[in-house]
Amino acid sequence: MLREMLDLQIIEFGEGPACESTCGAVVGALNDRVADMSAEYQRIQMAAIDVSAMNARKNMEAGSEDAGMADLANSISSLGLQNPPTLRPSGNGHFEVVSGQRRVLACRQLGWAEIDALVSEMTDEHALSASLVENVQRADMDPIDKARGFDQLARMLGSEREVARTLGLSIKTVNRYLSLLVLPEDIRSEIGTGNGPSGIGAMAELAQRYGGDEDAARTAFQLVDGFKGGMATELLRRSDGDLDELRSLREDALEGKFDVKRCGVNLSTCPWVLDLPESLQSTLLALVPVDWK
Repeated sequence: MLREMLDLQIIEFGEGPACESTCGAVVGALNDRVADMSAEYQRIQMAAIDVSAMNARKNMEAGSEDAGMADLANSISSLGLQNPPTLRPSGNGHFEVVSGQRRVLACRQLGWAEIDALVSEMTDEHALSASLVENVQRADMDPIDKARGFDQLARMLGSEREVARTLGLSIKTVNRYLSLLVLPEDIRSEIGTGNGPSGIGAMAELAQRYGGDEDAARTAFQLVDGFKGGMATELLRRSDGDLDELRSLREDALEGKFDVKRCGVNLSTCPWVLDLPESLQSTLLALVPVDWK
């Protein structure tokens, strides 16, 4: 369980191996929760398949590592649909996509009239959970899609902590994504583009310090524009929501006055470790030599 949780956290930051094997553990856990629901493979007409409002992924082209829709369609055309999507009945002979939305759209792009799919009765809660499980560990999922999925699931489950428990993430990770939703739309559109401080860490810090004032958030974003994510995050954190202080810190940074410390000095300060639930932090630190701590 510890290894599985560590792998999930590494993939969350886009540093781990492909998510296929790790996500299997999470998918298995989810399947245990819905074991009482019948599921079977069926041949479904494409005209009867609709994109579900429960699907977490809205931006189909987001991410640098994911193949584009055209590439995915070409792959399916050559190799077939190796991993059928999961659908749930929506009434009147129609079905909603729970997971595998891009595969469905690629098949539609190819002009296929019907596909094989796994059909299962699911509640809204389980449908959203399944969609998030499929996509949340992907480094290339649009961060705002992820944040909105977390928010929707939190409303269903009653708390952010339940979202973290259900998806096997730390509460800090969930809250970091949720904080992005308070940023102005024009700043949100920069997340993940590689322009300026577009990383999740810096953007979450921006939201925490300046999210209550859209004009201040835009000014702060401009002040840290041009800095790498770690430095931008630190400038925003130290400013504590004070734009004048942020301007002063920016000048100090441009003059090279900051001593930049890299991740990896020790496990007790490693941001990946700090993102784990506290119980897992304690378990991990208890397993490693003292000089690593």
